This record gives sequence, structure tokens and C-alpha cells, in this order.
Amino acid sequence: MGDQGEMKSAMLQPAPFLLVELLDRRALSDEQVRYLIGWQALLLVDLLQRRCITVRYAEQVLFNLDVLQRIERRRLKECVEVVDWGMQLEDWEAHTPEHLPEALSTIARLAQRLLVPESKGRGKRERQRTSPQASAVIRKHAG
Repeated sequence: MGDQGEMKSAMLQPAPFLLVELLDRRALSDEQVRYLIGWQALLLVDLLQRRCITVRYAEQVLFNLDVLQRIERRRLKECVEVVDWGMQLEDWEAHTPEHLPEALSTIARLAQRLLVPESKGRGKRERQRTSPQASAVIRKHAG
């Protein structure tokens, strides 16, 4: 019976710890991390838009400091941008809820970019074009 208890405990372990562990062990290539972050962010945005989960839950799963620090260490700037935007959702929800749908759309757009292989088509200029402008608009309204 002890083995079942340990197995159940492991199964109940929150997803962020599993993601953080994968990032710590470097079990995934940078491209695999990009895909994982991209798909997970898109899933969370969809669930948030449909009000199936809370912003707090999305923060526990992906949009948190532990994940951010690990992807910063790997220098995955586009992943950092997605997680950083997600970490601000609680502020938008609390202070400017009318802008939350716009923030979710921005996260989804940034996450979709992670699903495109790095070597295909996108140049540095295209990747940088939206980020500073969108950030300035949202931060202006959030502050």
C-alpha cells in the first residue's frame, strides 16, 4: 500500500515542478523547450479565455518565476517574453480587466511564434517588431 501512496503523491505533484525539473536537467533541447512553452501557453490562454481555469492556476503551471529563471539561463528570449507576459496577467486582471483579452491575444500570438522552427523564415527584425510596441501599450494601461 505504501507504493500506491508514493505513486499517487507523484501523480499529484503540480505540473510546474515537473517542467522546472525538465528544464533543470536539460532533458530537452532548446527547440523542444520552445515547443513545450508555446503549446502550454496556447493551451492556458484558451482555457483562460473560456474561463475554465483561473489566472492563478496559469501562473502555477507556467507563468511563474521558477520557469522564467530557467529559460532565462538558457537564453531563450522568445520563451522569456511569453512567460513574462503571462506573469503580468494577475495585474491586468486586478487593475485593468478590460485589457485582459488583449493581453491573452498577445500571449497567444507570441506563443505561436515559438512553434515555428527558429531556422524557418523569421528574421530578428520580425521577431522584435511587435514586442516593444505591444509591451508599451499594455504596460501603459496596467500602470
